[in-house]
Amino acid sequence: MEDASAAQRWSDGTDRFVAHGLVERGGRYLLLRRREGRYLGGQWDVPGGTVEPGESPAAAAVRECWEEAGLRVRAGAEVSHHRNRDTEGRDLVFHTLTYALQETGPPVEVRLSAHEHDAHRWATPQEAGSLPLVWHVALTLAALSAAPEA
Repeated sequence: MEDASAAQRWSDGTDRFVAHGLVERGGRYLLLRRREGRYLGGQWDVPGGTVEPGESPAAAAVRECWEEAGLRVRAGAEVSHHRNRDTEGRDLVFHTLTYALQETGPPVEVRLSAHEHDAHRWATPQEAGSLPLVWHVALTLAALSAAPEA
């Protein structure tokens, strides 16, 4: 797993890192609908956000899951890493990393960050495919669906 100094390096220059987490319960993943009027509003996402200075991407995914869904989790393996140019034309490259997140206690009710999300649901990758997914979530879930069972 990456260390905080690596995350600090990643935040310098033209690279920006955003970390997300896939929380799984009974074969279904937690999806959060982004509130209308916000970036990517109305689309379904997974908990995540910007990696803060001194924070590793895995730690950011854990923190964001707590802030956005009220779930205590620990980070597992990196599931995906997507790169894209800034959509607003700035000279930036965004790195979107997604980690498998495991709940650290018994399942609890999801508590949404109301200013960011207006709904949540648990869905299989196949069920999620019928939803308007944020681009990186669609790619990540499609890759999970295509992966051979271990």
